[in-house]
Amino acid sequence: MSDPDRRRAQRITLKQAVSLVVGNGGREVPAITENLSSAGVLLYADQLIQEGSEIGLILVVPPLEMETEGKRTWCFGKVLRVAKELKEGKFGMAIGFQRFEVLSQA
Repeated sequence: MSDPDRRRAQRITLKQAVSLVVGNGGREVPAITENLSSAGVLLYADQLIQEGSEIGLILVVPPLEMETEGKRTWCFGKVLRVAKELKEGKFGMAIGFQRFEVLSQA
């Protein structure tokens, strides 16, 4: 029997280097995104971050049909799941977005 898909929103593949800011302490952890939806992001980080931890990160969201460039977006969320097995020495994590904000172009 197949596992039912629990996704709440359509995902797009997005390979992007990001820096995660963990909790109020501001510890930074490098990571690479795997895919993105309006509900969250799947990524692989160099360090394990505990489930339930608050995370901040800046993503460059790909452009929509009428746009010429992506938008830098500040995202805040929580670690929802941590993969049980490492992938290429990195920790897989699902981050659920609680809020996000498009940043002005500098």
